[in-house]
Amino acid sequence: MIEQFDSADVQQNKSTVMLGAILQIFLPILFFIPYVSNKESEYCRFYANQGLWLLICWAIGGAVNVIPLLGQIASIVIIIATTVFSIMNAVNANNGVRKPIPFVGEKELLK
Repeated sequence: MIEQFDSADVQQNKSTVMLGAILQIFLPILFFIPYVSNKESEYCRFYANQGLWLLICWAIGGAVNVIPLLGQIASIVIIIATTVFSIMNAVNANNGVRKPIPFVGEKELLK
C-alpha cells in the first residue's frame, strides 16, 4: 500500500518540492530546497531527505570512478541508477505519495 501525504500539505508545498526534485536530477546539491522552504512540512522533509540520499549516491558514484576499470564500470552503473531514482523521486513527489528511493530511502537523515 502506497502512503499518501496530507493533501493540504501537498497542495501548499508542491511547487517548492517539485522545483527541488526536478533540479536535483541535474544538480543533486539542491536537495535542501524543500527543507529550507518549510521544515515543518512532512512532505518537504521527506523529499529533502530523499534528495540527500540521491546526493550521497552521486558522490559514491564519483568516488568509485577513481578505481581503474571495475570502479569506472561501477560508477557508470551507480550514476545511471541514481539518475533513474531521481526521476522516480520527482514523479512520486508530483503524485504526493510517500515512496522512498530503493535501497536507502527508508533511513531518515534530516529531522
